[in-house]
Amino acid sequence: MSLLRKPSSAPEPTPEPVVEPVAGKGRATPKRRDTAPKRQPMTAPRTSKEAAQLRKQQATQTRNAPAAAKMGTREYREALKRGDESVLSRRDTGPVRRLARNWVDTHHLASNYLLLVFPLLLFAGSIPDHLGTYFTIGLVVIFAVEWLWVGRRIHALAVSRFDQVTEKPWVLGLYAGQRAFLPRKWRSPGATVR
Repeated sequence: MSLLRKPSSAPEPTPEPVVEPVAGKGRATPKRRDTAPKRQPMTAPRTSKEAAQLRKQQATQTRNAPAAAKMGTREYREALKRGDESVLSRRDTGPVRRLARNWVDTHHLASNYLLLVFPLLLFAGSIPDHLGTYFTIGLVVIFAVEWLWVGRRIHALAVSRFDQVTEKPWVLGLYAGQRAFLPRKWRSPGATVR
């Protein structure tokens, strides 16, 4: 309703066309059957020469496999108990970690009794006047201080024995603490020193 307005002589601007961006990567995704390598059917060897070649090929593959894959379950467990470096996980390998395990295995710590304290922590919430909460917090502080102290001791011992030690003391303390609270025969890798 433009009764009171004066008509303008300027033409109205035309709206510019909106260009929508192209979605996607601009090409179709290839089918898996086109990109995956073709699986060849396995046929039994016909001659003894083919059988010998197949055995040789399989022996090469098993020779290049990791040591843990070569041995059976019993041998693997025995090697893990002995602390054989070839079967240990990356977390447990290295001379510093071996030193930490041996140090924990030869010392008595408060963490050795942590499994015995867990049932007490279950009933600590039922103690009146928040005493159970204070008890739990006190135990956490005691174990944290012990693990930091143990980590510093192991780190100082490792620095004196080895040239380079990349592990931080608190990391060694946590590693030693998680080993210390388990009973000696449950520890993995097994204790090698008395």
